Amino acid sequence: MNTDLLSITSLFPKVLTTGLYIWTYYVTVTRVTVFPYKFVFSVVSLLAIVALYTYFKVINVGPGSPIDFQDLAIRDLHNVEIGVELPPEYLTRKSVTIKHDGRFRVCHTCKYWKPDRCHHCSSCERCILKMDHHCPWFAECIGFENQKFFIQFLLYSTVYSTFVLIITSIQLFRWFHSGKYSEEYIDIRVLQIWLLAIAVTTSMFVFSWFTIRQLLKNQTTIEMYGQRRYRREFEIRHGMSPSSEINVFDLGSSSSNWKDVMGNSIIEWILPIKTFQSQRSRYSLDDHGLYFNVNNSLATQSLLDDSHLQDQLMRRVTPRSSIDIDHY
Repeated sequence: MNTDLLSITSLFPKVLTTGLYIWTYYVTVTRVTVFPYKFVFSVVSLLAIVALYTYFKVINVGPGSPIDFQDLAIRDLHNVEIGVELPPEYLTRKSVTIKHDGRFRVCHTCKYWKPDRCHHCSSCERCILKMDHHCPWFAECIGFENQKFFIQFLLYSTVYSTFVLIITSIQLFRWFHSGKYSEEYIDIRVLQIWLLAIAVTTSMFVFSWFTIRQLLKNQTTIEMYGQRRYRREFEIRHGMSPSSEINVFDLGSSSSNWKDVMGNSIIEWILPIKTFQSQRSRYSLDDHGLYFNVNNSLATQSLLDDSHLQDQLMRRVTPRSSIDIDHY
């Protein structure tokens, strides 16, 4: 029963989203007559196809999970708790977020080490790399691997709904302005699409603005809500309040933050493809969501120092055999 319910929950948003695109596409192409048919057909077809492609790209690629990396698997949770089993050194060397007790983060459900920005999703029932949020419209999490495609989907969908809103608005305006309302009924299908386009365009603009604003800070939704804890920890360490938001992953400029996720070229920004950098790094551990570039602020350096110190102390008191196994 739970499996059936989960399948329905996963299938429903995909069917609904695809159905909305097909319906709006069909009505727009067949009912909007104020512009040449070839123009409407070409533009609407292109935008609908690209938007739907990126929608399913988000789902098929997935957010990425530490369970995809076998060397992050925990052999014995008890050994982890007593400090005998440690995460791979490449992870501890570059991690900036550790627990309050100084130990590195683990997921007791998945039994895997948790890299920076990784969180467990109760809906997906697994840990997610650079988890931003669980999106019900995809029945999937947005994380490290599919964040770029998610943003592109938002932008393509916003352009699509805006275009549909503009041409249906013009059609309804001309119908009213020409006085045809006294001779014929309004096209109810066009009216329905127009009302839907208003609602969708408004919501897409707001959500796209929020998402891109977070992207330009190189900050996930979860990290945005965690700012209060970061500020409190900074006050404890330094005896003063930070002058601005504490975001160790902010690379110093909106441009750098944008390129870190979307790529360095316009081609990467427009096309739903993996960034060239991630393709070059596919045989290494870089650009897989296991660790991230950080800024050089006081707050970042403090976290790095704490993390490195803790790693050194734990490895000194850990039996040599467990370290050797951990590096294997």
